[in-house]
Amino acid sequence: MKKRIIIYIGVQILLTQFILLQAQNINGVVKEKNEQADSPLIGANLIIQETNKGVTTNAEGYFTIETSQYPIHLIISYVGYRTDTLLLTAPPQKPIEIYLTSEVSLESVEIKASKTLSVETIQSETLTTRDLQKAACCNLSESFETNASVDVSNTDAVSGTKQIRMLGLDGVYAQLMTENMPAIRGLSARSGLYFIPGTWIKSIDINKGAGSVINGYEAITGQINIDYGEIPKNEALLLNFYTNIAGRIEGNANINIKLSEKWSIATLLHASDLSQQVDNNQDGFQDIPRFTQFNVLQRLMFASKDFMWQLGIQALTDDKIGGQTLFATDQQRSFSSPYGVRFTTNRLQVFSKLGYLPRQKPTQSIALTTTAVWHDQNSFWGMNNYEAEQQYWNANLIYQNKFAPKHELKIGGNITIDNYKENYQENLLSSGSQTFIRKREETVLGIFAEYTFKPSESWVLVAGLRTDFHNLYGNIPSPRLHIKYDINDNTTLRLSGGRGFRVANPIIEGNSYLISSRKLYIEPNLQPEIAWNYGASLSQRFFINGYTGILTVDFYRTQFENQIVMDLDNNSHEVLFYNLRGLSFANSFQTQVSYEPFKRFDVTMAYKYYDVQTTLSNQLMEVPFVAKHRAFINLAYSTKKDAWQFDLTAEYVGAQRLPNTRQMPADMQLPSYSPEFILLNMQITKNWKNWAFYVGAEDLANYMQDMPIMAADQPHGEHFDAGLIYAPVMGRMVYTGVRFQWDTWKP
Repeated sequence: MKKRIIIYIGVQILLTQFILLQAQNINGVVKEKNEQADSPLIGANLIIQETNKGVTTNAEGYFTIETSQYPIHLIISYVGYRTDTLLLTAPPQKPIEIYLTSEVSLESVEIKASKTLSVETIQSETLTTRDLQKAACCNLSESFETNASVDVSNTDAVSGTKQIRMLGLDGVYAQLMTENMPAIRGLSARSGLYFIPGTWIKSIDINKGAGSVINGYEAITGQINIDYGEIPKNEALLLNFYTNIAGRIEGNANINIKLSEKWSIATLLHASDLSQQVDNNQDGFQDIPRFTQFNVLQRLMFASKDFMWQLGIQALTDDKIGGQTLFATDQQRSFSSPYGVRFTTNRLQVFSKLGYLPRQKPTQSIALTTTAVWHDQNSFWGMNNYEAEQQYWNANLIYQNKFAPKHELKIGGNITIDNYKENYQENLLSSGSQTFIRKREETVLGIFAEYTFKPSESWVLVAGLRTDFHNLYGNIPSPRLHIKYDINDNTTLRLSGGRGFRVANPIIEGNSYLISSRKLYIEPNLQPEIAWNYGASLSQRFFINGYTGILTVDFYRTQFENQIVMDLDNNSHEVLFYNLRGLSFANSFQTQVSYEPFKRFDVTMAYKYYDVQTTLSNQLMEVPFVAKHRAFINLAYSTKKDAWQFDLTAEYVGAQRLPNTRQMPADMQLPSYSPEFILLNMQITKNWKNWAFYVGAEDLANYMQDMPIMAADQPHGEHFDAGLIYAPVMGRMVYTGVRFQWDTWKP
């Protein structure tokens, strides 16, 4: 018996060795054939139909795939190109060349998300135009509804402002940029998401964790970059009109003109208006303020073989009026008058990008970006008045040199100048008056270096260090490290760690909690917020029934050295801002899977767990309004040639800790945690020639928070509070719109 077992095992070993010896590597390259030259296709999918084994082409278009059986059908696919199938009856004797044909002309091809592993060293994802059009993205704050990495919520029940969160922390800890230049910061930290219309955006890059040192020092939880696209490659004309049942109307126009081979110009226009009052919950307050916004961006671009230069000028005026439905703008404001809210913002931004890429030295480049912003805000809520002005200027110089195939170096320096003037007059019937006058002039000089080492196709290491000298806070270093390792063709591991800092603006960042009868306290000598972020991410590509999917699991921890704590728990009638005295951290875990179970049907599912705690009044506590558990699913289906598109998004939001309300009357005291709820959004789009007609609904199940405003019938009383928001205020919102796109001015 033992002899038979030994013989059996020996035969199995021999058979296994025979199979392994027969296994062959199929090598080759996938290219696109065009008139100028054959271009490699990066990230093309190759799947063996018989075994469902697959790989993706690398940065040079090359691939290697192993098989031990023949014949096989090798399926090659790439977004925007015709899928091809290659029959191999025996192992090829030399690398094979595969050419894919574009489904449409290059001028009209639309980039779509594909199920390929990202080649970026930093954990990132890109929202394309197609992703943004799954929902009515009227502005940047509404552009993340079909994305699981960024959470969106209301800040209060009166202003209509939305805020984002990354890795469980407030969006102010993520660096928001346009064209890789700092944009939404300072006085625009809360309202700036409304100042970028959705139709202007061509893509959004979301990087998790500590970002690159070359873009600044403010990235703690991540970087979000908004790209307007290259003018010559954008559509010649894009028109968009939108309206909803609340009475909001909006019009957008993008005009891109190529003046010559080197010069291009673009004009981006936006106008929106909401004139009628909306009070769906019948509490006497408008659920969303009436508003009027005019926004224009003028861009000029020059591009030659060596130089690229872009100049942009954006001008905006925005006026919001909210509060009680009985409030009139021409009334005399007093404690006996209806409660009103008004935010008037005027903003001017000028930016420039200059790049030099010498043909004689193609591995080197120099770039200089500059941006200047004037931001003026004049506002009031109740009897409180707030006037603020910010003048901001930033310049960033970057030199890049890939001095060897495995080595790349980026060095440079930047200067940031920030001038703030704030005047906040607090007038409360319950506690009297106080005035906060805050003037701050910041000058920050920074230098940085970032080294990239790529010893093989599998390994990439990016080490960066920047140090910034702040005229008020001295020298602050920010080291950062990123590692990417391709375990195999279908599995990628990423590790990251880094330090960042920012200077908080308590009044504007805590504005939503001041629309109340809470008394404001700001500790003197606030210090900059400094934090470390560490993270790990694992991405796995898989194949089922010939279709590709991506599974991603990541974990990030943010640990604060100092934080400007916003304390709502010390007293129900106060909001306190002070330097951290103790521990503060945020742990974020997310798992996400994207899969195409059958052709033209995409499914994305995600689950997130947050553990966010900080020391409040000498006690380590959960940060309020952060759901520990969140889940997300997006279903997207399109018919042939995208004639019809159907999109459905469901989001589960778990219980959130609510601030202390023990000093409130018994009938106004909130429970320790909010109820959990589910939000549903949907949209149907009909595409016909150059036209797209869409209709959709937000909060389809009509879920609304009970009593979003405390003591709404006594807004000047001591218990009034419009900032304790954990769920939607407005309820179901049905909308419709139409887009017209003309790709080229050529006949």
